[in-house]
Amino acid sequence: MLEMSEDIHRFVNRLVSREPGEPGSIQLEVDTDGDSAALFEVLLLIMTEVLKKWYEPPISVGRISMQDLQRLTAYFMSFNIKFDLTAEPMPRVCVLNNRDYLDKSELSDMKFQMTYEDKLYTVRFSNI
Repeated sequence: MLEMSEDIHRFVNRLVSREPGEPGSIQLEVDTDGDSAALFEVLLLIMTEVLKKWYEPPISVGRISMQDLQRLTAYFMSFNIKFDLTAEPMPRVCVLNNRDYLDKSELSDMKFQMTYEDKLYTVRFSNI
């Protein structure tokens, strides 16, 4: 069962030490007491830690290669989580509220947004 920071580092080290497995090949247990927002935060941390293994900080989402996005997606699929990163043109007015996931109860309704250059990127996770 993943506790938090240190366990996430160990999990990510083991995860990226091999190629992504088949969907459902890794059992991810996270001690969140059924709190979907806490699970969302853990998944964001896993995503960030994996990207830190591949890229020098600071990590700019717009510079992540398509190949690495596919590999990241495959890693999440290996523990039955669908990872989705979308990009769209930056709206004229952009106000990001990356705390609104706290008001959601379903993982699939939660999102994290960031901007890079002229694009708005959105990260979502859902159970498979």
